[in-house]
Amino acid sequence: MTGFQEKDGVLHADGVSLSQIARDVGTPVYVYSAGVIEDQYKKLAGAFQKALPKHRQPLICYACKANSNVAVLNLLQGLGSGLEIVSEGELRRGLKAGFKGEQIVSTGVGKSQSEIAQCLKAGILQLNVESLPELEKINAVAAEVGIKAKVAFRLNPNVSGGGHSKISTGRKGDKFGIGIEVMEEAYARAAQMTHTDPVGLSMHLGSQVFEVAKFEEAFSKFPEIVTKLRSQGHSVKTLDIGGGFPIVYKDEQLLDLDSYAQWVNNIIVPLDTQIITEPGRYLVGGAGVILSEVVFVKETETKKHLIIDAAMNDLIRPAMYDSYHGVEPVQNRNAPWATYDIVGPICETGDTFSQGREMQSMKQGDLAVIKTAGAYGASMASNYNTRPMAPEVMTKDGHYAVIRERQTYEEIIGRDIIPDWSSKKTKAAS
Repeated sequence: MTGFQEKDGVLHADGVSLSQIARDVGTPVYVYSAGVIEDQYKKLAGAFQKALPKHRQPLICYACKANSNVAVLNLLQGLGSGLEIVSEGELRRGLKAGFKGEQIVSTGVGKSQSEIAQCLKAGILQLNVESLPELEKINAVAAEVGIKAKVAFRLNPNVSGGGHSKISTGRKGDKFGIGIEVMEEAYARAAQMTHTDPVGLSMHLGSQVFEVAKFEEAFSKFPEIVTKLRSQGHSVKTLDIGGGFPIVYKDEQLLDLDSYAQWVNNIIVPLDTQIITEPGRYLVGGAGVILSEVVFVKETETKKHLIIDAAMNDLIRPAMYDSYHGVEPVQNRNAPWATYDIVGPICETGDTFSQGREMQSMKQGDLAVIKTAGAYGASMASNYNTRPMAPEVMTKDGHYAVIRERQTYEEIIGRDIIPDWSSKKTKAAS
């Protein structure tokens, strides 16, 4: 039994009872289905295998900002995935998970000197460059470490993509990428530098892109640029075409992967480059839930508040993006329906997962899941209100493993330091 399914009236993950996980590990807890992650990877790879020639299959680089747990990375590495990173921390996680440098690409508008140096020393496939000042910095760092940097320039296609303005990255006013009018200058400058080797181009429209036409519009900008650069004597060996594949949170329309892959075959394959793609949310979003317990049901004259022990520090998306996440009971799944505001215990009105949500009635002590929380849940979590980070669990084939322990209060508070010049009273109290 793969994924999240009901068995004997109880919700299970890959055949593991969520009630059992709650008893053993406590709540709140993130639960990830390895089966769903594997299915999503195979579905995407399969679409490319059907549409593209065997020798032109893309390197699927998982965008690990979605969920960077080393166990998740290791699972994907075992399936043949590469890795897209945006920080030194993600690089270190990827290397620990078993990725080789040549399987990794680095993106990001504000790469630090240390990040650049560590990427070069790890021998990553390429650094995706987002500005001319960044190019200068990469060249300088590469000279210091004595390694020539392979760079690809991120093209800003001025194409709007993404389910929310805050996750759309391909518009002219966004902070990401280099405009078409600057690309020739950037490539020529990199070719003249002593420690940069321009190898290609990259592009990413944003997240939750539902329309194949958006990708077609963006990809169609590549042939002219590639042809022009090659006519000027430059080598264009790689095209990183980004990600943005959507998942269903409520009633969204999924991307037609077969049509998408066909456009890659029609537009990108003839350019004779290595092809890189960067799915993130698509691989892990639907594979995860937050398992939570009902603390209280608070009734007022106007509404019922379902107060659960998960909070906005565990899943910030509803507060940040007004995003929808389904909520279901783990047991008593045939109970009469009721209407709730589903909220967490944090001292913020914004700590609300849903308002006026119709669902099965629940009571204090019942277990619920917040669905599609495998992406941008744990990776965006915080210690707000001095709440410990929730543990993470992975399920597969009727078994589960804790892949991150619950953080302790000692770990959180132990990082704070009272300075020597603080008052005697404070020091004595400490």
